[in-house]
Amino acid sequence: MAKVNTLPTSSAAAVPLLPATPATNWREALPTLVRPSLTLREPVLSDALALLTALPDGAMGMVVADPPPATVTGFERFIAQLQASRRSGQLACWVIVPSDSDVPVGLIGVRSMDSQAAMVEGFAVVAEEFRGTPLFQTAGRMTLGCLFGAMRVHRVEFRIDVRNGRANGALRKLGATQEGLLRRARRFDGEFLDQVLWAIVATDWSEHQTSRSSSVH
Repeated sequence: MAKVNTLPTSSAAAVPLLPATPATNWREALPTLVRPSLTLREPVLSDALALLTALPDGAMGMVVADPPPATVTGFERFIAQLQASRRSGQLACWVIVPSDSDVPVGLIGVRSMDSQAAMVEGFAVVAEEFRGTPLFQTAGRMTLGCLFGAMRVHRVEFRIDVRNGRANGALRKLGATQEGLLRRARRFDGEFLDQVLWAIVATDWSEHQTSRSSSVH
């Protein structure tokens, strides 16, 4: 998802939601997700230096509203903040670790949009050298599979800078639907930028997975 940086609830209320109680209590422990090429796990304090080195400037501000300084100590505080937010059910965040290394190269996760975390907003950021590689698609599929499976999420939204063609294209490949344009919705470097609103719901994910599986020979 390169730099990934709500809708009215009246229409969502008419849609049957998945059970509110998750099959796994991610507030107590975030699931570790493993594929041959990647591992997604909860950040720990010892990841601070690796994340500080790998992530671009401003990365923490895409995840939390009040990011600490971009120093090792600041990243340790940032990781502690992520863990606390997970325990309170506000946020779930994984580090992205390639299989040929034990060093994290990015973050991917979601922020809760309601008290039951049935609707969430996704975010991701990866090191510059991994943008445009299969890493994001793999990490995205792993995360969405967990969200719509064990964590029983109903809807995931994404807000992407309209100029970020790579991230917008990646979400389309993941099966997300472009729902609209959010005009001047994000402030960056003193400028208000347009964002594209994408979303994927649990039934979309099931259909996308079925379609994807049937096209593989």
